[in-house]
Amino acid sequence: MIAVIKVRSCRNLGRFISFPDRLYKDDPNYVPELRIVRKMILDRKKNPFLEHSKAEFFMAVQDRKVVGRIAVIRNNIHIRQTGEQCGFFGFFEVVEDYEIAKRLIDQAVMWLKNEKLDCLIGPENFTTNDSCGILVSGYDTPPVVMMPYNKPYYEEFLTRYGFQKEIDLYSYSLNHLSFKHNYLKTLCHRIKSNLMDSGINVRPIQFGNQEEEISRLREVYNLANQDNWGFIPLDEKEFHEKAMQLKQLVTEELILVAEKDSRFIGFVVAVPDINQILIRIKSGKLGLFGLLQMFWHKRKVNNSRILILGVLEEYRNKGIDIYLYEKIQENLKANGIFRCEACYVLENNETMNAILEKLGGERIKTYRIYRYKMKNCNGRNGP
Repeated sequence: MIAVIKVRSCRNLGRFISFPDRLYKDDPNYVPELRIVRKMILDRKKNPFLEHSKAEFFMAVQDRKVVGRIAVIRNNIHIRQTGEQCGFFGFFEVVEDYEIAKRLIDQAVMWLKNEKLDCLIGPENFTTNDSCGILVSGYDTPPVVMMPYNKPYYEEFLTRYGFQKEIDLYSYSLNHLSFKHNYLKTLCHRIKSNLMDSGINVRPIQFGNQEEEISRLREVYNLANQDNWGFIPLDEKEFHEKAMQLKQLVTEELILVAEKDSRFIGFVVAVPDINQILIRIKSGKLGLFGLLQMFWHKRKVNNSRILILGVLEEYRNKGIDIYLYEKIQENLKANGIFRCEACYVLENNETMNAILEKLGGERIKTYRIYRYKMKNCNGRNGP
């Protein structure tokens, strides 16, 4: 017997959180999130997203063991801004049994129908500002920090249910050697000269003035991404929460801003790949041993993630994005980090895909977001 239950008690929330650790225990590429981070994300009282929107968490249980999980999400900001009556799913994990996966998705569909919504998009944990997408290629290496990882059969389960591809997201691998190419060195030198002549300055963020800096960064973040697929702007509280989390992982020189006349017009954020450490802590619990492991292996981190890069539309095609990549590579190298993975890059972002290829980037992973049109199911929960 398979029972799909709502997660309401602290005990069941703990089971919901820890299920992936058991599911992937024999997978050498699985990297657990820190348990404290997982709890904070799913805490209804601490996650600012759940102040304006709502979510329900479900678990599939068989023989008293958790065999699957899913979160179903009503994003009120998305509905209000787009007029699209869509819900979302995320935190999807399941054993290799399609019937269990179907039961979980059926439950998500039923919940959204009760919310008067007619389609289901995902996975998003909770929005595209968070971890999102199903990995569909690139299973041979572990994910970088804050990127998803999943079983290969998830793609087949979703398409079998009736989901269709909505959009693909790419990851590119880069290293500092590409910037030694004479063409790129000459190009970046010319861009720097042009930016200086235009009164555009690139500098690290200043944590000593963090409230003002975060406010200015939020403005450029929301404006630079407003035309991207699925993007929902972050309000002040949400952005501040993410900025404070990010501050725990990066130093000032890994958040660069481009400014003109005291206004931020572009930015880039790089994060050391702490997954190189967390992969050794399979439970995600930071006891004394885990802390010692993190301290010991921190100096061995030599990879990073370009978390996000953005430039205001009126300042694009001036080489600011290329120059930001070049400067962040220099700063990473100064911290002993010689490789990075740029993600996510939307498949329809032709400019950024072209820039990354010009910089010597190699596309190494593809993530996919799906859509399921519930209005076509004729009253049934799933095909």
